[in-house]
Amino acid sequence: MACYFRQNGDTHLTIPKYIESSTGVVYYDIKVRVHQVEWLVERRYRDFSQLHEKLVDEIAISKKLLPPKKLMGNKNPAFLEQRRDQLEKYLQELLIFFRIQLPRVLAEFLDFNKYDIIYLLQDLAKLFNESGSALLSSKKEFNFSALEVFAISERLCLPCPPENIEQRGKFDFSHVLDFCTQLEVLIVTPVKDNTSFSNDYNTVDVPIDRSNIIPKNLRFTLNAFRNVKTLKFHGLSTENIVDIALLKPTMQTIFVHSTTLTHINQILLCDNIHRDILVAAAASTATISTPDNISYTSTSSAAAQSTSNSSRANTPPPCLSDILPFIKCNWSNLAYLDLTGNLLTQIDASVRTAPQLQTLVLDQNRIRSIQNLAELSQLQTLSLSVNLIAECIDWHLELGNLVTLNLAQNRLKKLRGLRKLLSLVNLDLSCNLVEDLEEVDNVTRLPILETLRLTGNPLAGSVDYRARVLSRFHERAPEISLDNERGTQKELDTALVLSALHTSKLRQMNGQR
Repeated sequence: MACYFRQNGDTHLTIPKYIESSTGVVYYDIKVRVHQVEWLVERRYRDFSQLHEKLVDEIAISKKLLPPKKLMGNKNPAFLEQRRDQLEKYLQELLIFFRIQLPRVLAEFLDFNKYDIIYLLQDLAKLFNESGSALLSSKKEFNFSALEVFAISERLCLPCPPENIEQRGKFDFSHVLDFCTQLEVLIVTPVKDNTSFSNDYNTVDVPIDRSNIIPKNLRFTLNAFRNVKTLKFHGLSTENIVDIALLKPTMQTIFVHSTTLTHINQILLCDNIHRDILVAAAASTATISTPDNISYTSTSSAAAQSTSNSSRANTPPPCLSDILPFIKCNWSNLAYLDLTGNLLTQIDASVRTAPQLQTLVLDQNRIRSIQNLAELSQLQTLSLSVNLIAECIDWHLELGNLVTLNLAQNRLKKLRGLRKLLSLVNLDLSCNLVEDLEEVDNVTRLPILETLRLTGNPLAGSVDYRARVLSRFHERAPEISLDNERGTQKELDTALVLSALHTSKLRQMNGQR
């Protein structure tokens, strides 16, 4: 991201071309480069004229600096090329004149308020100064773009820049900090006013507007948001965060949706401190591989060199479970974790850093099995819909106190692994591959189960499906909600008969033995 305050000596303005629209309007394509950051701005001659009038009035620059307007022949290619060159020199003259600080009118003309740390934050300061109270009165929630969060993070590391004294009040960075410290819900997206990130993983790889700034390359801290209790990342990886330690003790809810993250540790161990610990613990390599197929890659070549000596060459890499004790700052109050719509392949050991977790939502991922949940004694709700789960073996060993389990749209045929989830109240098995009624017996025997969804399974297409399933609950059939509906009186009457027949059959089989 640009910072004219620090990089004014490496700032360049050019107009490489002009563009004539289908309606005959001529636009001049201005290229702005501040160090390595570049963006393009389209402006008409009229815009240049209006800018010049404001600069003459407010700052008293020479009226003759701008090339004059021409009424006749102003669409001639030779004239347009000449004007392009003149306007380019005009901008370069302004850049020399305003070498230390750009006036707001010029900064806005060149879109510095979109891509420069100082000027973007001045826009935010003005917004929060004028409307901050109203924004916070309804709900203490705000959606920042990755660029805005990055600007706030970078600004905290800068000395105070020079500001126009008359405008210091409404443009003061303190308005941004005051607003951020009052927020309780922080939403971060790759860009603003664009919902494409909700269904397109590539949004973070696309430059912002006409710049070369790519959202996924922006690394930031969240120290300015120290009172946030809910964090929502949509379409943007949490690996953009380099420091989140101040938020961990108070964070209660995390949403991370529509990213390319493949491991939960990329979220719960996202900050650099933990990565450094992992690299140091690895000792023998810069990449840590665990039995859970978890990998961490160090970005520090120095760390890699220091750990690759011959005396440690044969040392096996540590398991993440062994490294967790080194991580002293846990998510001590995190109760709700929603990681819908990512590319997660497993539940790795990093979930243990959230011992108070009550709800874990992992819908729309690529998970095939569960593990590392046994230590989460507070976990009551687990949602794993739209994954790749084909079997569940002794899940009671991992989910001892679970109340609600959602396994919709997976590949389950057998349900034996659910038979000992004695605390289960709500179970969603819709849109799986269950064919046999005998498999349903594994869950109908759960003592306090109240709701069961089986719609979308092959079994649900059989004759008298509802009555047959309800019959397996025997005397509890009237208490059961099957596929979101209680049994009708006719279904319950049929279920009663089928239950008696099934009980009789079982007695006969036991007698024969």
